[in-house]
Amino acid sequence: MSEISERLLGGAYHIGEMPSGALLLKDNAHYPWLMIVPRGEFVEWVDIPQDVQQKMMADINSLSNFLIEDSGLPVGKINVGAIGNIVPQFHLHIVGRHAEDPAWPGPVWGHGEHRHYQAGEKEALIERLSGTVGDFQHG
Repeated sequence: MSEISERLLGGAYHIGEMPSGALLLKDNAHYPWLMIVPRGEFVEWVDIPQDVQQKMMADINSLSNFLIEDSGLPVGKINVGAIGNIVPQFHLHIVGRHAEDPAWPGPVWGHGEHRHYQAGEKEALIERLSGTVGDFQHG
């Protein structure tokens, strides 16, 4: 696998692997915020081989269902995005949202309020993810 951008890792935890690539958890407990970084040197969605795109779509669906149904967090809406203006390495955001989150109804990008995960919160979320998303490999 290609290296994950230091900029991405600077604000997130590499929590495991999905069929389409590395799975990161953004270090902002206001939102359950996951990122997929596909294996390879890709900048744009169109650079990614179609078979990897299909795996990413399946992973997006699995992770979205997890966030809504099994995360144990208040999620009423899923935002999926791939902006990549600051970090050119292709990465895809999957963010659980709800009407009381600090940025609602606006975008989470650039919203000033930030909360690091407290002791045990991140681990509990990863444990639930490990128990419900069959294609996720922790570690």
